Amino acid sequence: MISGANEIFPEPVASENVGDASRQHREELEWRANFLIGDEMIAEDCVVDAGTLAEPENPDFQEWLSEWACMATIRAAIQIHQRRIAQLASTYKRRPCIHGGHTALSSDLREILVEESNGLIARLDVLCRFALVICGLEKRSAHEAALLLGVDATSVEGAYCAAIKFLEAIGCEQFQWQNDSAAVCN
Repeated sequence: MISGANEIFPEPVASENVGDASRQHREELEWRANFLIGDEMIAEDCVVDAGTLAEPENPDFQEWLSEWACMATIRAAIQIHQRRIAQLASTYKRRPCIHGGHTALSSDLREILVEESNGLIARLDVLCRFALVICGLEKRSAHEAALLLGVDATSVEGAYCAAIKFLEAIGCEQFQWQNDSAAVCN
């Protein structure tokens, strides 16, 4: 009878696991905000960390709250760059993605995004960075991203396509560098 009760009422999560998860979630939010804003000091003000409100006994609520905090952080960053996003949207609308249908980032491209984020902040415009985070990491459609950003979906698709091409180029450069280094070592 007791084992059946454990299935219905799972054991509470150990407090150290909750602290680790909360800390990791906070770091992810800080990374997203910094990547979107491009300035750590300003980005800190965008981070909406609701993880401390989640009760460890309710993992579904905690997951929902984490997603909400992430989207709230993104919305705060959008407010800072709204004018620039609108300006850039017209550029991407004039040169849209011709093949469309981009999916969320692969694990390889996500790894490149995180590893090269400082360089990408300097080399990608703010609309491309937002498209990468919203469509690539958060797995939202171009239409959903457009609603969040206050621009049209064609502009988001164009920016996302340009950003993916850039990430793929970095991936090719890294692959080439690794092969060149391996050839030198042999």
